[in-house]
This record gives sequence, structure tokens and C-alpha cells, in this order.
Amino acid sequence: MRKLIIAFGALSLAGCASIVDGRPDTINIMTSDGSPAWAQITSRTGTQTLVLPTLLTVPKSCRDVTIQVLEDRYNKQSYAVASSGVNPWIIGNVVFGGIPGLIVDGATGAMCTYDNSVIVQLNKK
Repeated sequence: MRKLIIAFGALSLAGCASIVDGRPDTINIMTSDGSPAWAQITSRTGTQTLVLPTLLTVPKSCRDVTIQVLEDRYNKQSYAVASSGVNPWIIGNVVFGGIPGLIVDGATGAMCTYDNSVIVQLNKK
């Protein structure tokens, strides 16, 4: 019984980044001059077409989010990337969660986090 309680206690500390910062990220995507532009945004959940500037909510993932401004009568096609980087909360796994915590954070995507904002350079025609 004691071993079961110890094992449960250890697993309850697993996944520090998932527990502390497991909610989706919000990325503020802006254009270089503030004017509106249509863009295709590709993330782990798929591709969507939105008007920039926008606030994009995406689940945590270790994959970058790509932003492609679509060519129209005002703008040429252009690209930007919302980079995915290491979430500092995974350090808690070194202290508390160990390997189970890293596995949980890796499986949920909480091991990574996105830039808070991205500016897409518009190339005018």
C-alpha cells in the first residue's frame, strides 16, 4: 500500500508544464503596416484562412505555425512563422516529475510554447 501511495504521489507531480501552463497559446498576428490582409494559417490543427491582424488561439505543439499572406490586388504573397520554443516550465520535471513528467508534457504539447506576437511583412504591389 505504501508503494502505491508513493507511486501515485510521484505521478501527481508529473507534467509540470502541462499543469502550470497547459492551456492553449494566443498569438497576436499583425501586419507590418497595420493594414488588413488575407492569410492562410497552418498549425497542428490544420489550415484556416483569416484576415490579419488577428488573435489566433492554438493548442500547444512543438510544430511552428506558418502564416502565408495571400496575393491580392494590393499585396504580393509573403510568409512568416510563429516559432515554437521550449516551455521553461519543463524545468519543473527535472526537480519533481522526472521522466514521467517529460512524457506527459511531450504527449500534450505543453513542452513547447509559441511566440506571443508575429509581424508579417506585407509586400505591396
